Amino acid sequence: MSRLSKRLALLAFAALTAPVSAQTDIHGTWTAEIHQGRVFLQVRTTPPPDWNRSGNWNGDWNMGQSVPVDELSGLPANDERLTASSVKFDLRREAGTIAMEGSFREGRGAGLFTFAPREAYRNEMRSLGYGEDLQLWRRFQLAIHDVGPKYIRDLKTEGFDKLTLDQIQRAKTHGVTSEYIKGIKAEGFRSASLENLVRTRDHGVTPEYIKAMKAEGYTGTTLDEFVRTRDHGVTQAYIQGMKQAGFGSATVDDLVRAKDHGVTPEFVQEIRALGLTLSSLDQFVRLRDHGVRADFVKELKSSGYDKLGAEELIRLRDHGVTALYIRDLGAQGIKNVPLDDLVRMKDHGVSADYVADMKELGLKDLTLSQLVRLRDHGITPGFVNHARARGFKTTDPEELVRLKNGGLWKDR
Repeated sequence: MSRLSKRLALLAFAALTAPVSAQTDIHGTWTAEIHQGRVFLQVRTTPPPDWNRSGNWNGDWNMGQSVPVDELSGLPANDERLTASSVKFDLRREAGTIAMEGSFREGRGAGLFTFAPREAYRNEMRSLGYGEDLQLWRRFQLAIHDVGPKYIRDLKTEGFDKLTLDQIQRAKTHGVTSEYIKGIKAEGFRSASLENLVRTRDHGVTPEYIKAMKAEGYTGTTLDEFVRTRDHGVTQAYIQGMKQAGFGSATVDDLVRAKDHGVTPEFVQEIRALGLTLSSLDQFVRLRDHGVRADFVKELKSSGYDKLGAEELIRLRDHGVTALYIRDLGAQGIKNVPLDDLVRMKDHGVSADYVADMKELGLKDLTLSQLVRLRDHGITPGFVNHARARGFKTTDPEELVRLKNGGLWKDR
């Protein structure tokens, strides 16, 4: 650790452990990272003892936010690789100024801050109806969240009046700007509550998203409908892709369900390219849910099963009949097995290894039904060897079943 870093660490420790009971000033530490014209800034300090009225909080308070670099007076505007051993810059808000000093290396910085309140702020807030005594800590929080007369007046202009400071701070923190409100209203949602706007903003429903969805024919009567489609990943690009795939008349519910189940335009195209003729979204959803993928179909085709329908593919996938299983059986001479028999053999545990073991014991040319019957009755290589050790040399499947049922296996 460099000498400067050690000094900053000691200063940070001192700042965080200094007594704050009098609350005559607020100070702490900061870290920052510059990227693409913005600064991700995090500040950390110790709140006053009476800040957490529930009594369950006894740690430090920290807050992170992303701000345009030009809002930080003293930082160069276009230097993502900023390196400086001594830097001073300010974040100026209506409630006061957060003055920072420290160092940067390759665009990442750390140091100490102090908060200087602006005294006129309290009178300005009082004139807007917020007459409670704004203690220093509360003003610091409002400064961090950039809550002041300008934002309050903007909200009032848009019809949001008689709000608590907590409501205003929540809206500001969640990015509900006057521009956002105007944009949502312009899309027809003029009566949305502030809390509803906070929710839509949190879920990524922007005026641009609503406009794009409307352009595809999905008008939506409530913001909640757009929240739902946004949450489920139904975007304009997805809708356009599904339209090109032949699902231009799909409803919002259809698209939400398809997207949730992983049915993409690419999946539809891959399945159709294999010669499967499916017409409804539900059929593609069903294939996807049962794990039928293009590779699975291709491998079955290469194993000789090239004329299977969707339901047959689902049945094979559900029962664990893979191309590898089929090829392994073929290596034992069991080829061109009907679909029903493949499923039955797999369900009853007849594997290629089992067939090979039986052959080694002289049980050759067994029919599929005989193999299933032997496996069902627990005729394993171990049992056959046990029977032979007791003088039973038979290779007759029915005789082996009778011996097993007669309790020979227990006679050991």
